[in-house]
Amino acid sequence: MGKSKYRTPKPQDSRTKSRRLAAISASGIHSDDVGIFVTCDKGQEKKCLQELSDLLDELFAAEPSGQPVEATSDMNPDNGDVGEVDIEADVLAELDSLRTNREPQDVSSPKFSFITLDIPCVSFVRFPRNTSFDPVETVRKLCLSASSKEDAGPRSRYIKRLTPVTLIRKTLNDGLQSLCDQVLPKHFSIDVDVADEDETSSKNDVELKQRPCKFAIRPTIRNNNKIGRDEVIRAVADKITALGHGKHSVDLKGYDKLVLVDVYRNVVGMSVVGSDYETLKRFNLAEIHASHFDDGDKRSANGET
Repeated sequence: MGKSKYRTPKPQDSRTKSRRLAAISASGIHSDDVGIFVTCDKGQEKKCLQELSDLLDELFAAEPSGQPVEATSDMNPDNGDVGEVDIEADVLAELDSLRTNREPQDVSSPKFSFITLDIPCVSFVRFPRNTSFDPVETVRKLCLSASSKEDAGPRSRYIKRLTPVTLIRKTLNDGLQSLCDQVLPKHFSIDVDVADEDETSSKNDVELKQRPCKFAIRPTIRNNNKIGRDEVIRAVADKITALGHGKHSVDLKGYDKLVLVDVYRNVVGMSVVGSDYETLKRFNLAEIHASHFDDGDKRSANGET
């Protein structure tokens, strides 16, 4: 038998050498939440969340201004603007946490909440409210890292699909429409005359405006029988059509932008991802890792090393 295919994340610096235990709670999902849905095999939810905590810790520690992931089970109330990072305060807070075995009290580093849900195989990571970290870009970076051929092997055992959520609203009281109003304009709002611009327009002028694009909509509905796929697709498509003045077009396979809509019980989340969603195996880490070994088997069959 060969060596195990699983490889634990390698620490990037001294901040990740001692593993940080994720504070996992069942506090639920709420309106205004931002984060990531994560799936795994049934019964492995807590191990999956711990593993994702490790990967997030590694990812943000590698960022130029990154901070290690501080896990918390609190609701992360808005405590005002977060000031500039105080390195000395970070060190003191870390030492205090080691002495007291309590949550770090410093608010200058991001605090992620790791949430178990009352449906099997699905969990949620809540991002701190006062942070510039983008769930879409975060998931994309994790998947790009996993797809790198330079890695010795997979770095996760339990995580399957990661679904970024830019914003969550209640499904009642026009929550879906509220999401469309807040999430979609950034990606689909264009001037009336943008699509008719002459090809000689300067590159800088083009970059300042959204261009007509091909889009698709992909809803996922769990534990909710009051809102249907057709209703979701129609609401999102109508908003995109209005924002683009009819210039955007639907393309289910060759899209430039994909709108992900996740309905869970009485909440709905939305995000917009790029065309590399398919290339990155729909943000499924397990499938990305499996592709490494598929490629290795093909090279072996062809006599390559």
